[in-house]
Amino acid sequence: MTELVGIPFSPWSEKARWALDVRRVPYRKVTYAPLLGEIALRKRTGRWSGIVSVPVLFDDDGRAIPDSLAIAQWADTRGEGDSLFPADLLPEVLRFAELSEKALAAGRALSLPRMLEDNEALLEMVPKNLRKLPGSVAIAAFGVRRTLKKYRATTSGAGLTQCETDLTRALDELRAAVKDRGTSDAPATVLARFTFADIAMTQVVAFVEPPPFGLRLGVASRRSFTHPTLKERYADLIAWRDAVYERYRPRE
Repeated sequence: MTELVGIPFSPWSEKARWALDVRRVPYRKVTYAPLLGEIALRKRTGRWSGIVSVPVLFDDDGRAIPDSLAIAQWADTRGEGDSLFPADLLPEVLRFAELSEKALAAGRALSLPRMLEDNEALLEMVPKNLRKLPGSVAIAAFGVRRTLKKYRATTSGAGLTQCETDLTRALDELRAAVKDRGTSDAPATVLARFTFADIAMTQVVAFVEPPPFGLRLGVASRRSFTHPTLKERYADLIAWRDAVYERYRPRE
């Protein structure tokens, strides 16, 4: 069966899962452990240099399809339902997909330093069966710092300011796209109808406040993902995201 290797709490993995679920493509979820599973993932993908990351989908022939956008496009050629990449909206769908990636990178750079200051959140990053081992929090902190370095995320004042700017610009563009477009029967969509643009942009809001379901986050981890000031400023987008989840996100 098709396998999706991903991280349960990752917005990038959630984009891939949502696309597969909404298109009703059967697949098996495989949880990726960044520190323990990298060598196995490199072996399976044949990528021995450079950054290796998830989600990665392995189709029935064992072919590796990396990146949530590519996985969603693959899913769109299969399964059932309306296309997530309709031809008449494709340029805009791809534009919002790119905007989402930039904003998610900014959100990651902002949230991980908060996690480093929260031992409870760090402990939630450790597999449950390993949490009682000595040094588990330190190992998790090492993994978080490694992730920041891996994606060249800056934690300096100027760098964090730029991340704030990138994230808020994407949120402002999202707000403009969905403003006054909803109805009493359905939430607004980013474009003329539900597409991958909605899946991509709901994940940006995850770094303002995580969604009610979809991302498997503990209480402390949700605290690290939540942006304390932007949460109030973009309360309307949190409500929009939650409504989109309720209407369009299949529950597992």
